[in-house]
Amino acid sequence: MVLNEDAQSLPPGIARCIENLKNPNPRQRSQAALELGELKALEAVPALIATLNDDVNTYVRSAAAESLGHLGDPRSIFPLMDALHDSSSFVRRATAIALGQLQAKEAQVALLQALDDPNFYVQRAVINAIGKLGIPDLGSVLLPFLDTDDPRIRRTVVTALRRMGTHDAVSRMVTMLEEYMRAPAPHDLPVVKTLILALGDFRSQEAVPVLLQVVQGYVGVRSLAASALGHIGDHRAGPVLVEALKDRSASLRLAALKGLGRLGYVKAAPTIREFFSSPDPRMRRVSALAAGQLRDHEAIPHLLEMLHNDSSPLVRPVAAEALALIGDPQVLSELLPLVEDSNAYLRASLGPVLCTLGTGSPGEVRHALELLQEDKVEHVAAAARRSLERLAEIEAAPESIPAFSKECMEPKGKETSWLRRLFNMHL
Repeated sequence: MVLNEDAQSLPPGIARCIENLKNPNPRQRSQAALELGELKALEAVPALIATLNDDVNTYVRSAAAESLGHLGDPRSIFPLMDALHDSSSFVRRATAIALGQLQAKEAQVALLQALDDPNFYVQRAVINAIGKLGIPDLGSVLLPFLDTDDPRIRRTVVTALRRMGTHDAVSRMVTMLEEYMRAPAPHDLPVVKTLILALGDFRSQEAVPVLLQVVQGYVGVRSLAASALGHIGDHRAGPVLVEALKDRSASLRLAALKGLGRLGYVKAAPTIREFFSSPDPRMRRVSALAAGQLRDHEAIPHLLEMLHNDSSPLVRPVAAEALALIGDPQVLSELLPLVEDSNAYLRASLGPVLCTLGTGSPGEVRHALELLQEDKVEHVAAAARRSLERLAEIEAAPESIPAFSKECMEPKGKETSWLRRLFNMHL
């Protein structure tokens, strides 16, 4: 095949794949279509659309739809909508998935019509795609599907309603969870897990009583329920989560510690401090963070010990964050010398910590942050640069910033600190 002038200007790998979309071998065409998606080859969108429309092979058309979803180009939305009527269920399924990836609001009517597709796998893909459109009003259309007998459809619908923020689904979800509680079975666990995650995201206080029952007796999902209760923030969960700290399950104890911190359940502070000496570094990390969230001043000496001497390099930075959350500026003198510590994780955590605690000593803090922004480790330097910017903002408007503020600890927009990504922690 001779490439035209436009194709000759493309990167060789992309040009080769576009050429292979016309290969007599359908396996070669399918592979070429998939590779174009992996290469993020926006130049190939017209060729992939042509393949979706015209190729005689089911698997090649499916591959074209899949790649168009990965590429995310709006030019492919209407051709994909047409492909929802393809004679092959494989193509229709791939097309629904692609429209969901594109979050193609223009396709909402076409997707709603496709809910009647006779193929089970297409129907699931359509429900999932509708959930990704971000149109809350569509939740009412999916609500009746919660009553289907197929647990896979139920699970997909719950996830879609969760994504759309359909609060009208909460009561039905609570009832479903109560029904599963009455006759728990291992094969129901995937649906139960999805329900618990959704109710936690909805911050549903209506769900608290049944979630408390789950923590106390539904093996396989107790940790998820404990986490959900922490997200909901209802203090009725406090005593049950404290009791869960005695459980043999390490995952449940960790979830309970996180939940108590998020709840701000101050009565749990003495019990949480007992975990500072746990042989498990995960317990020490999570209990330190929980103590910080509870503003437990009695924990400060223990946290300082962790900060300086803990055997785990990943516990020390969490101790620093916990001290910042407690907000006692007197610990600043313990933190400033650590800008030269050998632990890069700790140095990276110091940027927002020093910014948070140092509003009363801006000169010392600025000097420490300037040292850190010259650090040879890039994520240390980047954290320091961000903290210097925040410190400048605070100094420019001091009347609007309280003496202690989490201003420096809070990431802007969707930005998340490396430490919270590492431990999946949320303040």
